[in-house]
Amino acid sequence: MRSTALACATLVLGAACAVDGARDVERYRKPLEAGLARPQDPEGPLAGKLDARRAMALANARNERLSIDGEGYLRALIDKRRQAASWLPRLNLSPSYVLRDSASGTFEGADVLLQAPYEVNPKGLAAQQQRARFEARRRLATLYATQDALLLDVARTLFAVLQAERARSVLESSLALQEARVQDVRARNDVGVARPLDVALSESSLVDARVALINTERSMRTGRALLSFLVAAQAQAVELDRALDIPDERRPVAELAQVADAQRPELAAAQADVEAATRAIEAAKAQWWPSVNVDLRAFLSRASMPTDQDWSALFGVTLPLLEPGRIRADVADAFSLLREAQLRRSLLQRAVQRDVEVAYANLETGRERVAALRLQLAAADEAFAQAEALYDAGLATNLERVTAQDQRLRTALALENAELELGAFRLDLLRATGTLHRWLGLERPPLPEDDDAEAR
Repeated sequence: MRSTALACATLVLGAACAVDGARDVERYRKPLEAGLARPQDPEGPLAGKLDARRAMALANARNERLSIDGEGYLRALIDKRRQAASWLPRLNLSPSYVLRDSASGTFEGADVLLQAPYEVNPKGLAAQQQRARFEARRRLATLYATQDALLLDVARTLFAVLQAERARSVLESSLALQEARVQDVRARNDVGVARPLDVALSESSLVDARVALINTERSMRTGRALLSFLVAAQAQAVELDRALDIPDERRPVAELAQVADAQRPELAAAQADVEAATRAIEAAKAQWWPSVNVDLRAFLSRASMPTDQDWSALFGVTLPLLEPGRIRADVADAFSLLREAQLRRSLLQRAVQRDVEVAYANLETGRERVAALRLQLAAADEAFAQAEALYDAGLATNLERVTAQDQRLRTALALENAELELGAFRLDLLRATGTLHRWLGLERPPLPEDDDAEAR
């Protein structure tokens, strides 16, 4: 019977020590990817076209920043289980070897002790368990906030690379125009129509165009490197797609601010931090409460004296009488942490309000800028058409025609940049209101309100 109990204890110990690492990782990957298919892109350079949705999905699946915060959330879940397990007694197996001298000679044997010590402060342990629950909630909300920030960084970086690539083509055309102007001014200077100062100014403009082209190419390379870093894939040569289907938000700013109050994960994390700090105060005060002590011992095999005693039980209560300053310091420290958490929550609420107002204002001005540039582009198209007609009729020079063409290209570039910025402003507003993940197709599980079932 005793050997059977020993074998059972060994099996329980082995099962309790088993850890499934893949399952633990899935615990934080599941809420990060809920509703969004994991990209199947192989390792190496990306193929096809890379748009904002695909880039954000790649970053969501591969960027280590999310997994790092996910491990913090996992440890919070582990701590929650640890606090729940603190209600249970421990079971220790303590074998020992006994060597004893007696009148009949030396005696030796083995003691196999099964011990179940138990000490618990019910008030403090209940408070710690609640604190761990809110800490897990805070960690999950922080993980969602990190995800939102990463997704927005990816989209903005892709837009910046698109702007740089489009600017390069326009600057190359502008560089050809500057070279034509220099040649024209030099020819005029040779016949005495232009001044040497005009030649110098034209050459300076040519150098400026070359420097601008060099800076744009540098921005392209650094932007591609940053994009590859964010999506954790080789995106140096992949073709970028500017397609972006973001709904235009028309609700008033006050209503959007209310949406942000309910949806921003940072606010949920701040509130959970306040709740956890409140429970930490209760845990600190509970140190004044009595603790229950139980020590159960059973010998599976015994050779020590007295050999006829197979088990014992000890029950007691510990009541702190003198803790000079320590508990009071712990309580004061807990109150300080609560005030700090409340101040952070207040500051964050104002920051969220500011984010919504700024994103909304940028979106409105972005719409106005796009509308104005479309009118300007229509005028540039008309000017270029007239320059072409005059050149064909022999009433305008080639330089005038090329100048009109360059102005049209620059206006078209400004319009494309404004449209990309407008898309970025729309994403900013989605991020400010906490709904960016929905646009991407993520279906986040709600933050747990009272999920002690897992701990149980």
